[in-house]
Amino acid sequence: MDKVVLNRIELQGKIGILEEEKLESQRYWVSLSIGTDLKGAGESDRLEETIDYARVYEIAKTEMEQCDCDLIEGYAEGLAKRILSTFENAGWVTIEVLKPDAPIDGKFDSVGIQITRSRND
Repeated sequence: MDKVVLNRIELQGKIGILEEEKLESQRYWVSLSIGTDLKGAGESDRLEETIDYARVYEIAKTEMEQCDCDLIEGYAEGLAKRILSTFENAGWVTIEVLKPDAPIDGKFDSVGIQITRSRND
């Protein structure tokens, strides 16, 4: 199956279990792959035949701004549900959420999670 991809959207949010994570906004990198049939869009060259990635970006941003989660897993789960309910032509979505500034004493690029959810879940 084909997919629409958004890579490393940089968002600001307050997800975490520590008090400091709830007080100060932090960076998150969010990547999404959304499974859909793109043949119709390729043949018609019409936005209505695909998944509008600008709209996906806005959904990811809004979900982050409204998120009241302790875990990035909670954000990802909510985002997956919203994507699948918004786009009828989305068969599945894979979401990766990376936290580059996690409060861990040590050197690392980022920590994170990746989930895949389908319309049948």
